[in-house]
Amino acid sequence: MFCKRIVSFQTYSLANRFLSSSSSSSSSSSSSSSSSCAYDVIVVGGGHAGTEAAHASARMGVNTLLITHKINTIGAMSCNPSFGGIGKGHLMKEVDALDGLCGRACDETGIQYRMLNTKKGPAVWGPRAQIDRSLYKVYIQKELLNLPYLTIIESPVEDLLLKEATEPDHKLMQQECYGVILDNGQKVFGKSVVLTTGTFLRGCITIGLESRPAGRVGDEPAIGLAKSLENAGFKMGRLKTGTPPRLDGRTIDYNKTTVQLGDNPPKPFSFLNEKVWLKAEDQRPCHITYTNEKVAKIAMDTLHLNRHVREEITGPRYCPSLESKIIRFGPKQHLIWLEPEGFNNDVVYPSGISCTMPEVHQVELIRCIRGLEKCELVQAGYGVEYDYMDPRQLKASLETLRIGNLFFAGQINGTTGYEEAAAQGIIAGINAASKVQDKPPLIIDRSEGYIGVMIDDLTTLGTNEPYRMFTSRAEFRLFLRPDNADMRLTEKGFHQGCVSRYRHEKTQKMQADLKENLQWLKTVSKKSHEWQSKLNLEYLFNPHKRSAFHMICDPHVDAAKLVLAFPDEFQHLLGKTTLLERLSIEVKYSRDLEEQLIDINEVRQDEMLELPEDLDYYSMNIANEAKNKLADARPRTIAAASRIPGVTPAALVALLNFVKKNKQKTKKYNFNASQDPIV
Repeated sequence: MFCKRIVSFQTYSLANRFLSSSSSSSSSSSSSSSSSCAYDVIVVGGGHAGTEAAHASARMGVNTLLITHKINTIGAMSCNPSFGGIGKGHLMKEVDALDGLCGRACDETGIQYRMLNTKKGPAVWGPRAQIDRSLYKVYIQKELLNLPYLTIIESPVEDLLLKEATEPDHKLMQQECYGVILDNGQKVFGKSVVLTTGTFLRGCITIGLESRPAGRVGDEPAIGLAKSLENAGFKMGRLKTGTPPRLDGRTIDYNKTTVQLGDNPPKPFSFLNEKVWLKAEDQRPCHITYTNEKVAKIAMDTLHLNRHVREEITGPRYCPSLESKIIRFGPKQHLIWLEPEGFNNDVVYPSGISCTMPEVHQVELIRCIRGLEKCELVQAGYGVEYDYMDPRQLKASLETLRIGNLFFAGQINGTTGYEEAAAQGIIAGINAASKVQDKPPLIIDRSEGYIGVMIDDLTTLGTNEPYRMFTSRAEFRLFLRPDNADMRLTEKGFHQGCVSRYRHEKTQKMQADLKENLQWLKTVSKKSHEWQSKLNLEYLFNPHKRSAFHMICDPHVDAAKLVLAFPDEFQHLLGKTTLLERLSIEVKYSRDLEEQLIDINEVRQDEMLELPEDLDYYSMNIANEAKNKLADARPRTIAAASRIPGVTPAALVALLNFVKKNKQKTKKYNFNASQDPIV
């Protein structure tokens, strides 16, 4: 019998606002005893992927179990104290559009909010926030512990319960997962299982030449489960990541650093919110400093004492350690962002100097940096090595090809970052619940969202380094903007059953307002000199009339500026800041979007040409290199096959002919063919 338990929070003034709403009714889902060992969906892991997966599954109304090593670490931000950024912010907006947790949590726990990349167009802006670690964890735990249909227990998972597949989807699926085995030998049965093990699979922490088994500081690794996956035949690899030392902010001389303030006003992540919980003036500042030649010398002189850097295990190319940056780029200056970890502590996270040399040398290195000459370490930086699964063994739904009813999400698939994990977690949770409910899976393609780009990259191309999201990975950046994620995905999520009616109605209202006002702007017309006079424009127009829509296309004008200049005519838009911002973006991108939507529709035609998951590529009359590449990747569609390096045009023609000859066979695999494109 399992005991559902409430976390005993250490309450303090800022945390109380979350916990005060907890009521006795929550005990029905989080504190009473359960006499059943059977669940619809079992989620293993309480990190960012696991919390989104469990939350998504439970809100779809299926009986869900979340198993984690420690309940009091659910929602822990084990690395940097921030969410979002360029590319990553897009993922967060899409998770929120599907009614996920992390966006709303950041709006309630942030200490500084900034929009990155604003010198470029809105399509590549990156919403980002510094987060109070403690408040974020409290918020996530409160949300989960008060959620109906969700049970949470503490236990390591040692093995999977597998049986011969009774109704396999394809020839590759020989087994089905029907639960897990805990470390005490107890069996827990589930119709779907989601693994979100992060860095815990045979995880190992390294500082200097010393190494010890751990998933992160203070937590044991998952060794038994890693062996189980290996024995099940999954192709596995080894990755590494790292974290910088934590600093005592009271020992930093901020007068020698450059201050970095938040935006005024700060903008929320969630489409449900018009503002964040914090006033602009209450935001905590960040600071910037730089490395120097002394830092580079210490890093190079201690390489012989640095096992993590010396060993041939693939590391992150896009978020490398300080040692790796110096080896690669030499003793040039590297930025260091000094990020406060919260309101009620003095710990500072020095982003940009992840390092794994012995602690005594980390102290020496830190004190060579301007502003940190007298700095004290709270915790030394360390490296983590861990197992991951080749993500080409997954379907686009994140269910494994080899074992039915088993889903992977997060760093187990070779990704890095909170946002990438959360995005995979919500998709895996939705699809695990959908399978229980006999629904087709929720598939997001590359033309619908950055989530689709990421999953397609992983499942088609795989990865040999920690995968990180960038806007450059998406072909249709003008369409896949952070501001319109709700228009792209909320309707789709609502029909899948993972989006609340309230959110759906709010999105429909915004969509109607946008459509109505975009048309209305075309009807408001004035002579050029009238616009010029009221808007204080220096350049001259031709004498013809121009519409308000046409005026907003001008880079020096936006909808908010028009409202201020003509308050009587634009009275119905006064004070509607979010709507005005979205109108401006839609208008400014309107011409380019028309062309991009044509390209998107063409790509979607190819995406509808789906390939059977058990297609025998070796029986096809194509080049051997193409056979091997296709067999490894098992692309879902013709479009995905075209993105695989080494797959020739001749091979694509052969695949296209195969699809045409087997329309009836491939039709049952196609869950998107009946859906209208979202434009």
